[in-house]
Amino acid sequence: MIRSTSRSALAGLVVVGGLALAGCGAGQIAQTAEQHPTVDGSMAEVGQLSIRDAALEYPTDGLYDKGATARLRMVITNQGIASDTLTSVTSPAADSVAITDPSATAAPGSDSPSASASASDSASPSDTASGSASPSDTASGSASPSDSASGSASPSGSASASPTESPTPTAAAPAQISIPANGYVSFADDGPSVVLTDLTEKLYPAQSLQVTLTFQKAGPVTLTIAVGVPTGQVSLAPTVTPAEG
Repeated sequence: MIRSTSRSALAGLVVVGGLALAGCGAGQIAQTAEQHPTVDGSMAEVGQLSIRDAALEYPTDGLYDKGATARLRMVITNQGIASDTLTSVTSPAADSVAITDPSATAAPGSDSPSASASASDSASPSDTASGSASPSDTASGSASPSDSASGSASPSGSASASPTESPTPTAAAPAQISIPANGYVSFADDGPSVVLTDLTEKLYPAQSLQVTLTFQKAGPVTLTIAVGVPTGQVSLAPTVTPAEG
């Protein structure tokens, strides 16, 4: 009886321990399933390119109004041995998307003054002198000397100067961004910018929207991004105290 009781007690402890471990495991799985990642950016891959941390910047006013602009921040890496080019970005949440590169060297204005001066001085003096004397002695005696002298000088001078200056306006930054081989480009801070313009609706922090990036070689890729959330402390709205009476 004593051995039987000991075995029963030991079996009971094993069962209780197993249940306890099972409960802990279930709790961990459930807790993990309920966790959601913070809105720190979306990811996508196309060809040899990877898009990381894609999201709209946090709106300083707390939201983006309809018709406003919003910058898309992201990092694009290229694992290939050849460069690729971001040619366009579109989104149903905006009427258009502007791509600019502030680090691109703009073509300086070119001044091409062309001054041409042509002076032609021509003097064609023509001096002719002719003298003729035809004396004829007759009975009545007549002498008709004929002396003619004609001198003509017709100098012609023409000088023309036509300076022409045609400054070329400064070229705009290119709308295509090259992604170097085995390198990356950060679309944030002072780097190239992708700005959604004329938003079609109001956008709030953590709200989702779609954007499509098109590359010259890799082709298009569509990913769902979110409006950024504040990374620091946000000032609370002032408390309004109701008037007494």
